[in-house]
Amino acid sequence: MSAHLVSQTKLKPDFDANEFLDVLHLEWAHQDSGSTYHPPTLPLNYKRMHRSIEVGLKNKFDFWLRDDSVGVICLRYTVGGTSWLENFYSGMIKANGSLRLNDSTNFNYKFAQDGKALVHHGWAIGVCHLAPLVTKTINEYYKKGVKNFIIVGHSQGAALSFLMRSYLQYAPDSVVPKDITYKLYCSAAPKPGNLFYAYDFDFITRNGWAYRIVNTNDWVPQTPFSIQTIGDLHPTNPFAKRKELMHRRVSNPLIRLYANHAIKDMEGAAQKTNRKYKKYLSKRMSRFIHRALVQYKCPEIEKSNFYMPAGIPIILQPDSAYEEKFKYDGKNVFLHHMFEPYIYLTELHYPKK
Repeated sequence: MSAHLVSQTKLKPDFDANEFLDVLHLEWAHQDSGSTYHPPTLPLNYKRMHRSIEVGLKNKFDFWLRDDSVGVICLRYTVGGTSWLENFYSGMIKANGSLRLNDSTNFNYKFAQDGKALVHHGWAIGVCHLAPLVTKTINEYYKKGVKNFIIVGHSQGAALSFLMRSYLQYAPDSVVPKDITYKLYCSAAPKPGNLFYAYDFDFITRNGWAYRIVNTNDWVPQTPFSIQTIGDLHPTNPFAKRKELMHRRVSNPLIRLYANHAIKDMEGAAQKTNRKYKKYLSKRMSRFIHRALVQYKCPEIEKSNFYMPAGIPIILQPDSAYEEKFKYDGKNVFLHHMFEPYIYLTELHYPKK
């Protein structure tokens, strides 16, 4: 982002705890989500202008407008039913391609410049359904002079926010204007893609424009499970060509034989786990996906589960008072994942001045 563009924006880089708390409350306010939890208060300097229809696998967003003409796009979190399927449909697909959403719609997407980048299949489906609605709203308010947008999401909404921000970065000029400033707040976020996607995302949002807020007691940011195999290495990594390297560097044939056997055995175990993930989280899960999206055509699933987090981390570390207030009883597994603990810890570590 150029210095001139930054000087014109109403948004500022760097983590702003008050701004985050405001938009987190707006994210919480998806009142039709079926949740019994609702924010006790909402910031007064925002007005909800639009609520989208529900598309894809129960995906939806709210659009709010701040008093200073900053737009806020709130991508909804998991709400049950097929929304959960979207999370579990976690095979990886290429970050640049096309999804056949139905018999009449091929949606072209680009989430990264790097050809090695891979992303979560389920959340890609969500973003590809939401993107036309989001860009329509952005264009509508852009014509009214709004050129600054915050994208916020919690949990699944955070995962969608990563990919939505990437999509907006690489969308053609005919889809969305390029002189727009975006800022991202992703709380309780799972991992959206592989290492090369994370590199790409962190590059396009460099210098303080995208944040990943994590309660260290929350287990959701640890998901999806990640497995690194030799196939996930950068092509220049010498271990990607271990046999040639071993032949050149190790003269003793017995040592070479032992080392190659050990590496092959360890790599085989990782690949076996990858195949299990693909079997249960792609092939079998697709049966349920097709009940909800009857005409959806599944793309090729990559042989990788090398998931990595993205965004600048803002770590919320619980203290003894937190542990007393939010007591885990062995059953309430989402206790530390909800809005209240994130708000509590943000206010604890970033008190208003």
